[in-house]
Amino acid sequence: MAPVISAKNVWKLFGSDPERYLRDMPADRSFDEIRADGYIAGVKDVSVDVGKGEMLVIMGLSGSGKSTLVRCFSRLHDITGGTIEVDGQDIMSLKERDLIDLRRSKMGMVFQSFGLLPHRTVLENVAFPLEMRGQDRHTRRERALEVVRLVGLEGREDYFPRELSGGQQQRVAVSRALATRPEIIFADEPTGNLDSVSGTRLLQQLRGLVNEGQTSVVMVTHEPEAAVHCDHIFVLRDGQFSEDFPVEDIDAAGVATRVQLALG
Repeated sequence: MAPVISAKNVWKLFGSDPERYLRDMPADRSFDEIRADGYIAGVKDVSVDVGKGEMLVIMGLSGSGKSTLVRCFSRLHDITGGTIEVDGQDIMSLKERDLIDLRRSKMGMVFQSFGLLPHRTVLENVAFPLEMRGQDRHTRRERALEVVRLVGLEGREDYFPRELSGGQQQRVAVSRALATRPEIIFADEPTGNLDSVSGTRLLQQLRGLVNEGQTSVVMVTHEPEAAVHCDHIFVLRDGQFSEDFPVEDIDAAGVATRVQLALG
């Protein structure tokens, strides 16, 4: 089966003229050598496939490039080199309107900044992507109520973001990502503001969606406990993978050990 996401030799360089630099750069230039040249390799020659119905976790220290890579997958960052395909379509070739349509139709995104609309209630925030799709008011309200209950926020449908805790705001952001029943969910530290019980519940919900076979999840986390719910772990260091391995029967302690070894 063809992968849902296929990234080949992806680079994301930050600097004054990254395309020219990458074109002229000597082969096997190290992360530190690139930095000495005045550039930062947020993503350095990464290749990875994400299958349909797969939960993939990207782990690494702060500044390793985890969030940058996920933003490249959805083209929130334009890449400097390489290719990224979603369902066989080169996303770098898409015009802005087509890219927006792709995100609305196939992707759900949960990022650390939440991105909630401050003057809309919980229910209105969750229903917002459905509104952008043109769904009628009744249909989007019913779906929004469904996912609000799923993440345990029933009773707070009419609250505004300022009236919620950080963990509750995180759950609103997750609900909004789930509302459209996306084929791909990008989750950047989705449990970072949650208590352990809520975090475990969220991971189980994501795992349940994956087990149904219609949703793929790419999750950034630094928590080994979260990683045991996934199918495959990629450890990112200085913008490139230092190790990747299937989880299979490895417990959280085993994951932590392998990640620590990969990080040196």
